[in-house]
Amino acid sequence: MKTAVLNIKIDPKVKDAAQKVADELGFSLSSIVNASLKSLARNKTVSFSVLEPTPFLAKAIRSARTDRAKRKPATFSKASDMMRSLRS
Repeated sequence: MKTAVLNIKIDPKVKDAAQKVADELGFSLSSIVNASLKSLARNKTVSFSVLEPTPFLAKAIRSARTDRAKRKPATFSKASDMMRSLRS
């Protein structure tokens, strides 16, 4: 198989963390990048898997759970009533 060299700029901390994960999984970082690029070329899509929410989202989730625990969820018999409640 012919190979080409790809030079990219990346945050050293990100590279080190990715290298550690690749090693733990038994892959080279090069093979993971190669597989990702093959997938991009084949599927013409990019997908990301987020396993942990961002700090902002985590705070919003905690806030929503606290609010939900403090009060009984609202119930509506008509969609227009629900929309009115959402707008208020």
